[in-house]
Amino acid sequence: MKIIGVNGSLSANSKTFKGIKAILDTAQKQGAEVQMYDLREKPLPMYSPDDSYELTDQNVREFRQLLLEADGIVLGSPEYHGSMSGVFKNAMDWVSSEQFIDKPVALVSAAGGPTSMTTLTSMQVMIRNLYGWVVPTLGSIPGQTQFDKDGSFVEEGMRKRFNLMGEELVNMAELLKGKRAVKKG
Repeated sequence: MKIIGVNGSLSANSKTFKGIKAILDTAQKQGAEVQMYDLREKPLPMYSPDDSYELTDQNVREFRQLLLEADGIVLGSPEYHGSMSGVFKNAMDWVSSEQFIDKPVALVSAAGGPTSMTTLTSMQVMIRNLYGWVVPTLGSIPGQTQFDKDGSFVEEGMRKRFNLMGEELVNMAELLKGKRAVKKG
């Protein structure tokens, strides 16, 4: 089973990245193969339906292929002005339902304030439009959240929440992988 995380934050000390990593770590402990696609390291060109970058840009090809091959996906974006970051939204414009249909998706958003529910709600709507399945637990990271030197949550409640998200993602991935196999067969 393959789980891909997508970091939509360009911050060097990204809380979004740390939240995604916590979910991937739990998925890996449950036997999943995990990989992070970090838009800081592998940026995508600005999307335009008139361009054919998907044929020529290595990062676009890799990004689309990784999500296509994934059994489960973790998406993360910081909350900027009540919505997703531009870099995250641009990355999502490069994909289609082909990458998401009948796949579970865990959502993470870090806010400067107490909650990032507006961004998480926007992300849920986007995933539903791509025919993906959002895991029940959402990953809102409040601005005051603390991490230890290894990048793990200090607060026990946050650790438990993000571990639960990793478990939900793996469990749903196992169920939905079977559904996709029946559709293909």
